[in-house]
Order: sequence, then C-alpha cells, then structure tokens
Amino acid sequence: MSTSVLKTDIAHQRIQEVEVKENGTIVNSDEVLFAFPEGTAMGTLHPFFEALQLLLPDLDGKATFPCVNLQIGDVSKIVDIEIQKTDKGIFILLFDFTEHYQASHPLVQEKNEASIAKNKLEFDKRLLEAKENFKNGFLANINHEIRNPLNSMLGFLELLGETKLDYEQYETLKVIQKTGNHVKTLMDDMLDISKIERGIITKKHVNFHLGYILSNIQSHYELKYGGKKVAFLIDTEEQMLKTFVGDPIRLNQILFNLLENAFRHTEKGTVSLKVSLEDIDKKMAHLIFEVSDTGRGIPKEEIGNVFNSYFQLKLQKEKPLGEGLGLKIVKDMVALLEGSIDVQSEEGKGSTFTCKLPFEKRAPKRERKTVKKGTGIFQSKRILIVEEDPTAQMLFMKTFLKNEKGYVIEIANSAEHMFSIMAKKSYDLIILKNVLPDVNAKELLKVLKEDGGNEKIPVLVASGSTLVTEQQELLDAGADAFLAKPYTKKELFNDIEKLIG
Repeated sequence: MSTSVLKTDIAHQRIQEVEVKENGTIVNSDEVLFAFPEGTAMGTLHPFFEALQLLLPDLDGKATFPCVNLQIGDVSKIVDIEIQKTDKGIFILLFDFTEHYQASHPLVQEKNEASIAKNKLEFDKRLLEAKENFKNGFLANINHEIRNPLNSMLGFLELLGETKLDYEQYETLKVIQKTGNHVKTLMDDMLDISKIERGIITKKHVNFHLGYILSNIQSHYELKYGGKKVAFLIDTEEQMLKTFVGDPIRLNQILFNLLENAFRHTEKGTVSLKVSLEDIDKKMAHLIFEVSDTGRGIPKEEIGNVFNSYFQLKLQKEKPLGEGLGLKIVKDMVALLEGSIDVQSEEGKGSTFTCKLPFEKRAPKRERKTVKKGTGIFQSKRILIVEEDPTAQMLFMKTFLKNEKGYVIEIANSAEHMFSIMAKKSYDLIILKNVLPDVNAKELLKVLKEDGGNEKIPVLVASGSTLVTEQQELLDAGADAFLAKPYTKKELFNDIEKLIG
C-alpha cells in the first residue's frame, strides 16, 4: 500500500484509497468502503468509473468530483472522489459523505450526475470515432496484406491457362480463377463499405457495353451453379441499346451481389435477370434490372431490414443466412449511381429485387477497316523490376517470358541493388512495389527523381494498397502510374505500353 496519503484512525473508517494504472486496472485497495478487486478494470464496477477511466491518460495533477452516488455490490454511498496523479502512481480517494449529502445537499447529486452524463456523451462520441478510425485502418491494412498473395495466385493461374490443358483441367482452372476473383470482390466490398461510410468513394464515367457484362454473368453462373437444380435465365429486349457511359464496375457489383443472394436462397426452381430500358431523354436512359427467384422469400416483418449491415434472416430451425454485406453493398452502390432499388417478396414463393439506374446513352461504335502492319526491326525496351519476394519474382519472369513486345526485364532485390544495376545499364521503365526491404516507395521516388541521370525514367508502382490517398501520395512523389493488385497480365502490359510503348 502506498504511503502517499496519511490517514487518522477516524478518517480511516471514512476514506478509501485505491491505486490504479493509467489504463484503469486496479493495482490495490484498502477496501474500507467498497470492494475493488485487484486486477479488475474499474470501468466495470460502475458507469461513473467507466467515464473516469477515459480521463486518466490525459490527467495532469489532481481532479475532484463531489457528491457521487455509488452503488457497488450491496453497498450504496454518496462520496466525494479525488484523483491524484503523482510520480509514484495514480491514486483515487473516496470520501464517505453519505449522511452529510442526504441531510443537506440532495440537489447537488442531480446536478453532478447531469454533468457526468454530459461528459459521458462526449466520451462515447470520442470512443466511437476512435473505433471507426481503427476499423477503417484495419480494413485498409488487411486489404493490402491479402492482395499481395492473391495477386501471385491469380497471376500464376492466368499463366497456367496459357498452357496446354485438357477440358477437365481447363474447367477446374476456371472455377479456381472465379473463386480467386470472388475473394478479390469481397475485399473490394469491405473497402467500399468503409469508403462509402467516410464519403470518399468515387464513380467512373467510361464507355461500356452492356452485352459484355451480361455475357460474363451468364458464363459465371452457368459454371458455378450448373450442377444445382436451379435454372438461370437472362431476358433482354433483342433490339435494346447496349452501349452506355457510366460505371460498369459498380453495375457489375450490384448485379453479382443480387444474383448471389438469389442463388443462395433458391434450392430449386429459377433465378432470372430481366433487363429493360426506359428513356429519360435523348441523352439519358434508365436501365431496369429485375432479379427474381423462386426461393424461400422474406417474411413480411423482416423485409425492411434486408439492406442493413449484417442482417441475419432466420428461417425456422435452419442456420441463419447472412443477408447484410452483399445487399448493404447493393444499396450503397445504387445510391452512389443515383438510382433506386425495391424488393417484393412472399415467404415460401420467392423474391424480386428491382433496380433502376440512370446511364448516358452512347452511339454504337462503327467498325473501322484495319491495315496489317508490316514487319520490321525494333529495339527491345528494358524494364527494371524491384521486388524481393521470390514468388513475385518468378511470376514476373514467367509473365514476361516470350512477350510479344519483346520487353527485356531484370530484377533487383532492394533499392540499393537497383541503384548498383542502374549505374551499369540504362532502362526504359522501373516497376516498384510500395514497400521494399530498405526503403518505402515514396522515399525512393524522391531520391530517384532528384538524380540527374534517372529523373526521366518512367516509374510504375504496383501495390496492394487501394486507398486513393496513398495512391495520390505516390503519384505526387514522382510515380508515373499506379497499378493496384491483384491485376491481370493484360492490365500490366497495357500500363507498360502507355508509359513506354
């Protein structure tokens, strides 16, 4: 027991001394008034101490709280509380003034409790903000860590698809690729929820062909659920316009999540996607997507909750089915695209989700006649790749093996190794990852761009980071392009061609 506070024999019966750590854990107590078990977090004993616990790290010197009504276990008392933060530790003194306050100060207690309630609201707000920041940081970090191995896996699967495979091997490969891409989509979904909640997600405005999206969906679900007793139908008007301007990635997310939801709840019968067009004016139109199933349906009293995060649909004695993440994404993406979504369902008969999205019309592209290029001699472009991971190095070597452009690559294990190689040879492009063994990409870019002989070499950063702010920081530091993992061979070569031809 600390001797920082002296007590008389009389005072000893009315004063309790409690020593705590900065995080609120009880170190020791003389148990005069209340039971304060050693090792217990004081915030668990009473709501007042829960709020008090948040003050401890920022406390400087002493703080006093008069007339606090405490009930811990079977003991109820009105006490003054004093906190002393010294070099020897943090001490909480409880002064028993129960008789005094009961006799002469009943209103002080109400005033004090109101003050505590006000402070607790502020503490709760700060705590909620801290939790939100932690969640967003965690999502960003785990997203980055998973994308690196996922990029290697999908890259090698793509290379495997270019080898000679029999029909069964090829179909198996396609299923694995679809599964890997589904993991990538889930990672995108988690990050998108975080971005939407913070209001930083953006939408694209690019040309796209609706027919390609529907064809990909048809192939995906015929392969994934072909053995299931569920027919999949896509119904679209034959002469309907198929070329639009908007965000095909978000549209794809919406349709895949709605269809996954339909297949998950349909054991037999039909899942269908009906697409129709509603003109707004000469430039704009509404695309209307109806995803219907003959599955379990949704109880009337629960239909209003299906778009909430992590809502669980309970079906009799069966295991609850997750509804929230996919449909939460759908709701947020529809709002982002300035559309609307509605659901009609009857328990035991199925559901229909109707999604209406505005897109800009685009005239069909006319086919242009092409002239065959003549052959000639060209000089190979040299690319320096900075990557220390053996698996990623192997993927790069196999990816560039016999490439049509004739790119020649060399690999450096670190920034130091990179500069030693560059002192002997010249290169047309450098490919970096975000974090290297001896330096991060931002610091390396600054050094590279300040170098009189290398500042004009284009730099492509390939990273698992999908945060717009981090990407922009790398571009501001001197990167010429950013490629998010996982990426396809086509995406990699497209970016290279843009930078060096």
